[in-house]
Order: sequence, then structure tokens, then C-alpha cells
Amino acid sequence: MLSRVCDLQQEIATFLRQKNLPSADHFSNPQWLARLALLTDITTHLNDLNVKLQGKNILVTDLYSHITAFEVKLRLWEAQLAAGQFMHFPRIAACAPDDVDLNTCVGVVTSLREEFASHFTGVRPLAPASSCSPPPCGRSPCPLQMELVELQCNDELKAKYRTASPLSFFRDLVLPSNKFPNYTEHVKRIVAMFGSSYCCAQLF
Repeated sequence: MLSRVCDLQQEIATFLRQKNLPSADHFSNPQWLARLALLTDITTHLNDLNVKLQGKNILVTDLYSHITAFEVKLRLWEAQLAAGQFMHFPRIAACAPDDVDLNTCVGVVTSLREEFASHFTGVRPLAPASSCSPPPCGRSPCPLQMELVELQCNDELKAKYRTASPLSFFRDLVLPSNKFPNYTEHVKRIVAMFGSSYCCAQLF
């Protein structure tokens, strides 16, 4: 939506002037347009993240990876914007340098980064235990340890794990073998997390 506003700003300004609406003045204010460009670029990045969090066979581990990657991107953008580098913000880059307030740009990204950090605080301690990948034996619960030794010493399974997704590795190789009941229960708990979100989304 914001991208369309940016693309049609001349047409929108003309329409608002014809209606004698005071908001038309915003579209002749280069500083306001620069802030609109910033918001549009940020929203585009958030939309891209949102798409990655949707779809079939997306596990909670995938969601966590995408969120973590986005937080790293936010830190990168924060540093780049502070240095006046706009390579990941094309609409801001198209604005005149004098119209862009770097402090505002950095402040918006900083606020977003802090919001992400606070919003997902409770999830981070669960991350090591929320993986379908076989965890290190020494840091695993006792019932899992013997099975993990067998898994990690199985050259055939290790070779297949490198070429398969975690879900297909578990579904096609581990589950049918019936040799790893504790690891199977561990993975089932992970797979079941938010497992209905895709089904719910399909209804809309």
C-alpha cells in the first residue's frame, strides 16, 4: 500500500488539491516525502519477512531463524544508515541528501530492533531445545543421549542429513526406523509448535 502511495504521489497530491484538503501540502514537502520513503522501505522489509513466516511445512525453528536473521539485518541497517549508506533503502536513496534526516532513519530502525528484541525475549532460551537437528549429546536430556550417539555415529544418516531438510530427514528416515523413540518424541514436540497456523491461514 505504501509503495503505491509513493508511486502515485503526484496523482494523490493533485486529487487532494482538487478537494481542497490541507494534507495535499505534505506532498510538496520534501522532508515529509523522505520520511514517507523511509516508512515505505521499512514496510517492504517487514512484508518480506512476513512472507517468509508463512507457508506449508514451516517449522518453529524456521520461524526463529528468519526472526534472528532479520534482527541481524536491523543491526546492519542501523550502522549503514548512521553512515549515510542507503543501499538497502532504495526509496530513501532516491531522495535528495539534504531532505533525509539520518537521526530519524537510525531512530526508526533502532526502535524496531528494540521492539523485536523485547518481543521475542521469552523465545530465546528455548531455541537450543527447539531444533529438529540432533543436539550435542552432553547438553541433551538423559533419555536422548544414547539415541543421539547412535544417530551421530551413523554415517549413512549423517550423509542423508546433509542433503535433506530436517523435516524430511525425520519423516523419511528416522521415523520409519522405529529405532529412536525418544528423539522421535522430541521432534514431534517441535513439529507440533504452531503447526495449525498454516491451516488457519488457508481459511481466510
